[in-house]
Amino acid sequence: MTSPHAQGKSSFAARLNLLFEACAPEDPNSPGRYVEYTNQQVADEINRRHGAGTITGEYIRRLRKEGGPSPTERYLSVLADFFQVPLDAFKITGNPSEIADKVMVEAQRFVDAKRRQQQVEQEAPDVAVLARAARRLSPAGQARAARYVSQLEKLEKLENEADG
Repeated sequence: MTSPHAQGKSSFAARLNLLFEACAPEDPNSPGRYVEYTNQQVADEINRRHGAGTITGEYIRRLRKEGGPSPTERYLSVLADFFQVPLDAFKITGNPSEIADKVMVEAQRFVDAKRRQQQVEQEAPDVAVLARAARRLSPAGQARAARYVSQLEKLEKLENEADG
């Protein structure tokens, strides 16, 4: 199924906000929690790369609001550079390129995965720690961990039956 973001059916603001969320780095003080860049942080980095005065945090804020201004190609270019996406990833009319389409689908998939991860971590912090640790294991190590968990389940069931 293709995301509405990928078919040119979403607004520029929706695409930009999706990229902000997809590119949000993990909070080093709270693993599994992602914190979006601020508009000012993005503006500062763009200005560092492309020269002072290229864009302001306030203008980015306005671009992120539905019904905001339509950015010129210069602004689109520096935003695409910051987010490391093709320029036409922001295209909202006509048909975006196959690459741009895939970029937006992937961004949405990544955001969905982050949201699922955050939900799991909020529900069960210990399980989230185990899941993160398991992701770092080799495929053989992951298979071994799954066997251990299966054995633990059986052991708990036996203990519960003995106690019950």
